[in-house]
Amino acid sequence: MKKLLAVIFFVVAFFSILNAGTITVEERTDGIYVFTRFIEYHFDYMGNIQEIYSTLERRTRIFLYSNDGFDVLGAGTPTFTWQGLSDGEDGKYSEVTLTFTYDGIEKIFNFKEGPNYTFDVYVNSSEEVTVSLPRVGFESDDRLRDNIFASGYSKTKTVSIIKFNEKSLGGNKVSGTQLRFFAYIGPYKKTLIKKAFSEDYDVISEMLASIPGLTGWFDYIKYPLVNFFGWINNLTHNFGLTIIVFTIIVRFIFYPLYHAQTKSMIKMRKIQPLVEQVKKKYKDPQKQQQELLKIYRENKINPASGCLMALIQLPVFIVLYQVIRYYQEEFAFNGSFLIWRDLASGGFANNWSFLIIQIVAGYYLALITSQDTKTAWQSILMSVFFPFLFIGLPSGVFLYYTANTLIQLGTTYYIYRKYNIKGITQRELWGLPNKG
Repeated sequence: MKKLLAVIFFVVAFFSILNAGTITVEERTDGIYVFTRFIEYHFDYMGNIQEIYSTLERRTRIFLYSNDGFDVLGAGTPTFTWQGLSDGEDGKYSEVTLTFTYDGIEKIFNFKEGPNYTFDVYVNSSEEVTVSLPRVGFESDDRLRDNIFASGYSKTKTVSIIKFNEKSLGGNKVSGTQLRFFAYIGPYKKTLIKKAFSEDYDVISEMLASIPGLTGWFDYIKYPLVNFFGWINNLTHNFGLTIIVFTIIVRFIFYPLYHAQTKSMIKMRKIQPLVEQVKKKYKDPQKQQQELLKIYRENKINPASGCLMALIQLPVFIVLYQVIRYYQEEFAFNGSFLIWRDLASGGFANNWSFLIIQIVAGYYLALITSQDTKTAWQSILMSVFFPFLFIGLPSGVFLYYTANTLIQLGTTYYIYRKYNIKGITQRELWGLPNKG
């Protein structure tokens, strides 16, 4: 098994997945479209943002225009130009600037590629003008404090946070001649917001906490783990290593539960012949149940304990899965791991190596834990089928899933050897005669 896994890693080490996150711009009849790695912006030719879509996992609208797309009130029809900063000639850019020039007014949008959802807006005018700031929620969910405007929408868990330099007119209206806006319009993720507004984070945090439905009890469980994951990454400086270390630590913490669960399964396996005898001897369900309970008491076995241990672990691993997904934006822009340049990308082209490892690990788990070939083949078929359900997930999430599987293989092998429990051999699995 070790040799086979080594060969797999050696082979995949020769391949590299290149998927750089860059910005593209398209001029269409219905407006101007700016596509970043995780966001799609739609402008009209009046220079206002009409729609914003998140494309992180699926295309979801997070902003819809309602006279609040950085409108300059009273401005006429502008002329439009744009330019991009590119390292190549493929029509993709690391920075894009859109310029809308009105009569005596210039409005500029500047987008830079990165893991955050921020952009800059500049409005220069010879006379004082009023600008309407975008809100993702309803007017009742607006917050205004210290030259910071914030709104949130609980249904999509998205926020609009805009810091400005001039005077506020109340609500989402700001007035001035040389207006500067720094905007974050995207998912409600505290770590990204803190990086974008490090100096004002405490104020912004209080503002967002007061918006109904935006925060919840789940945050008190998720964010300590999110921060712990971030702390590990500060030590490793590599998200791939962080995922592996994080998974090992969590599995180590829950090892006593997994050990107890596996030990219970081993005990049940040892008394299986007695269970089968009782089922054959007693056809009456009530009498059969009484005799089975007697066997469990004599062998000090609780048949429900294995399931209980699994149920305790399940919600925890669901939370941990959410923690890994939380960092998808940063997976895309913070270095590579082995053959993966973008741990935020998914699909077969990115995850085929994980698929192979999952199948191989599942194969050996079936040999270790099965008592007969029928059960073994059922387990193997599940190990082949089940990973395909995850093939579209980001590579970072699939890495977490694969690391869990390999750790489970190692711990299962250790526990079964400790208690001298033997599975079936490969020759038995394939119906071949034993040597000698």
